[in-house]
Amino acid sequence: MRRFVESFVAGPPAARSRVVGAVLGAAVGDALGHPTEFLSHQAIRRQYGPSGVTGFELWWERDGRRFAPYTDDTQMAEIVLRALVGHGNSASAMDAVMEEIATGFAHWSVDPQGGHRAPGNACMRGARRLRDGVHWREAGGPADGGCGSVMRAYPFGLLFYADIERAEHWAIEHSRMTHQAPIALAACAAMAAGVVREVQGSAPATVLSAMVEAAGRHNAGTAKMAEAALADADRGADPDEVLGRLEGWAAHEALTAAMFVVARHERDFRAALLEGANAAGDSDSIATLVGALLGARLGIEALPADWIRDIERTDELRGLAQAAADALVMP
Repeated sequence: MRRFVESFVAGPPAARSRVVGAVLGAAVGDALGHPTEFLSHQAIRRQYGPSGVTGFELWWERDGRRFAPYTDDTQMAEIVLRALVGHGNSASAMDAVMEEIATGFAHWSVDPQGGHRAPGNACMRGARRLRDGVHWREAGGPADGGCGSVMRAYPFGLLFYADIERAEHWAIEHSRMTHQAPIALAACAAMAAGVVREVQGSAPATVLSAMVEAAGRHNAGTAKMAEAALADADRGADPDEVLGRLEGWAAHEALTAAMFVVARHERDFRAALLEGANAAGDSDSIATLVGALLGARLGIEALPADWIRDIERTDELRGLAQAAADALVMP
C-alpha cells in the first residue's frame, strides 16, 4: 500500500488542532450557508443586503439555548465520523465500518438528529434501500452524482491522515451507499485526499494539486473542472461569475467551487466561509467543504470563537472531534 514518505509538517499537537478545526469548521460553514441554500446571488443580496450574510442569519431555540442550526450535511458527516471513531485503530476492517455507517444512514432517514433538514433525494433513496436490506455497496444509484456524498467525505481524511490511499479508497466506497456516479466518486476521493494533505500541513498549492490528481484517478471531467476553477482563482476571476456557474448541486461542482474559494482565501477562514455561504445554489454544502479544508489547514484556533460558540450542539461536536483526534490511525 502506497503511503506518503515525506516528513509531516504537523506534529501530533498540530494534527489534533487541525482535526478539531475541520469538524467544527465544516459545521460552522454548514450553519452559515443554511439560510442561503437554494437562493440566487440576487435573492441573497435582496434578503441580506449588498454583502449577503456576514454571520449566522438563521437561529433556532431549544432547551433554553439559541443556536445556529446546521443541515443534513453535518448530520450525515457525524454518522460517518462516529463510525470511524468507534473503530479507532481497528478501522482496517472496512466492511464492518461501512455496515455501521449504513445502519446510521438508515436510521437517519426516518429519525434524524434534530429533525429533517432538506435532505437530498439520492441520500434518501439510498437510505431507504439500506433499510430494505440492500448491501451497502449496491444501495446508491449508478447515475446519482449529486453532492450528498462528498459533503460527508472529509472524516476519512482525518482518521486516515497518515495513509492517503486508505482515506481515498474508503471515501469512495462509502459514497456507493447513496451516490455511485463517477463524478461523485471522484469528488469524494479528492475531498479525502485534500483533507489528508491539510492535516499533514502541506502547502496550499500541494493540497489543491493532490485533490486534482485524486479526482483524475476516477473521473477526468472532474479533474478538468477543478483545474479550470483553480485557473479562475489564479487569474482573479469574479467570484460571483464562477460560483454562479458552479452552483454545487452536482458533486464535482460542489468540490470545485470549494477549491476555488480555498484557493482565493488560503489563510482567511472568515472570508472563505462567508464567500461559500453567499454562493448561489447549494451554499451550505460548498461552505461545509470549505470549512473542513480550511479548518484542517488552520486548526481550531483560527475559527472565530463566536461562531464556534453559537453553532448547534457545539459541545457534542467538539467532543466527537477530540475523540477523532485521539483515534488518529498512524502508519
